[in-house]
Amino acid sequence: MTNKAALADTKIGNTFPLALNKPGKVIVFYDGNCPLCQKEIHHYIRRDHTGQLVWDDISKGTELLDEFGITLDEAMRRFHVIDRAGNVTRGAEAFLALWHALPVYQHLARTVEYLHLTPLLGWAYEHFARRRYRRACQRGFGNSCAIDTKKS
Repeated sequence: MTNKAALADTKIGNTFPLALNKPGKVIVFYDGNCPLCQKEIHHYIRRDHTGQLVWDDISKGTELLDEFGITLDEAMRRFHVIDRAGNVTRGAEAFLALWHALPVYQHLARTVEYLHLTPLLGWAYEHFARRRYRRACQRGFGNSCAIDTKKS
């Protein structure tokens, strides 16, 4: 199996294959069919000036998710990021991995860690993620998150 992902340029949807065997890449999984997810990912993409992040839209396929042993349902329920060391992070830890990879957000990641706010961030994110999944994604082809979660 080829190790490839979709790397988005400044517009989500404009993708090209990128070999992921280069060290130091951070892989960000997101739901490209969810308007809220799109808005947030666009925000982060505009701040990715390092070229060290790979943006993988799980609504276009699960090949890369499969390579890391993440099911589509898991990816729809919680934000996932593969850190520079190749570790799968979920939820609040995934946001910290993303923020550490974006120079403009590194101060926020360090502050959250220094003040031991990760558990609070995790609690808040889990509450939000359950609500998002229940309201938008679980319905399948609704107006918001259009991935058919019955496929996985």
